[in-house]
Amino acid sequence: MSVEQISPQNAFELLKNQKNSVLIDVRTSEELNFVGVVNASSFENRLIFLAWQTLPQMQQNQNFANDLLAKVNKDNEILFLCRTGGRSNQSAQLASTLGFKKCYNIINGFEGDLNSQNHRGLINGWKASNLPWEQK
Repeated sequence: MSVEQISPQNAFELLKNQKNSVLIDVRTSEELNFVGVVNASSFENRLIFLAWQTLPQMQQNQNFANDLLAKVNKDNEILFLCRTGGRSNQSAQLASTLGFKKCYNIINGFEGDLNSQNHRGLINGWKASNLPWEQK
């Protein structure tokens, strides 16, 4: 099964319009607290926080697959989000191998690429696309 790559704007529209869709944010709790989170009120708060890796060594979350299977129906359309699109793509690929039928990776993630001053959130990604988000 392949993972579809989707822009933040198209992901937001899908989440608003497809009632069986769910957003999985795979960033660490520290990232969520420091950087901010998607405001999911416009898509009925269908948002799950499930870290792909854990600090301090960024080891893969050994419970990820079991937690995902316990929290999400395999028929749901699942959109995965991380900081820049790497971890979310890995988690979407894993979900696909677990039998989830429709998995999307949100390209450029929540913060996107670094700009010339080494700052994120200004070039691409969820924040730079002016999609709803908030500090946690």
